[in-house]
Amino acid sequence: MDVTLGKSATIKRVYNNNVLLATEADSTEVVLLGKGIGFQRRPGETVDTSLADQRFVDEGLYLAPQLADLLSEASSDHIAVAQTITELGHAALGLEPRQSLMIPVLDHLTFAVRRAQEGTHIDFPLRWEVAQLYPAEAALGRQVVALVNDSLGVQLQDDEWVAFALHFVNQQWTKGDFSKTVAMTETISRVFLRLAERWGWPIDENASSAARFVTHLRYVFARAASDKQLQTSRLDVLSAVQLAYPEAAEAALDIAALIGDAINRVITKDEISYLALHTTRLYVEMTEHQ
Repeated sequence: MDVTLGKSATIKRVYNNNVLLATEADSTEVVLLGKGIGFQRRPGETVDTSLADQRFVDEGLYLAPQLADLLSEASSDHIAVAQTITELGHAALGLEPRQSLMIPVLDHLTFAVRRAQEGTHIDFPLRWEVAQLYPAEAALGRQVVALVNDSLGVQLQDDEWVAFALHFVNQQWTKGDFSKTVAMTETISRVFLRLAERWGWPIDENASSAARFVTHLRYVFARAASDKQLQTSRLDVLSAVQLAYPEAAEAALDIAALIGDAINRVITKDEISYLALHTTRLYVEMTEHQ
């Protein structure tokens, strides 16, 4: 979501006065966004990319023509609000204010506003899970809904905060593949249900050990999904945990299977060992409060 100063590009298509699709000298397709940048311009002409307020490229989730379609169909108010939401993500969660966050947020925002205007309601089945597992992102999602309502004069469905929160989670852990974020959320929720079944009591998800455990699960999921699992330790942590806390060790093996099934990966022994350390901490703390 940057501007390359002084770099020329050849216009491929003029979408409107504010959006152009162009090709740079290295054949990179770019979308240029800027007030009046497309005014009286034609395909085949060259354009200085420094005239654009923002420059977008294909990052895997949207092809350049799809980006141009989205940006040309969105109002300037929607784009401005999406940019503000991206900046909020940076301020509140430390997220980089990149295209990979702003574009999906704009895409969702456009449809959310349309649903509000048409009076269409949809179900958000992960509302409870998101609130429990990602409290910081959930709080920011609610803030975003209020911002949109105030800025655009609409009344979004209250539950829209769930989707915005998941976009923030997605940016932190899976970098674009929203389906993996949903799978991660559903899997972590199943983990807590499985632990409750194994240990015979519900897990207090507001406890500090549970919060740390969720954070670790997110790291495990992200590493495994991107094929960057831990696998260099020479310490047999799992065996030690099996001797001292067999309930926690068995839980770690069970959790590894759940995560592996969710993303079609085999979880390494090192990852399971670290999982076992966290299940032990959780087991000991929960046992003390029973």
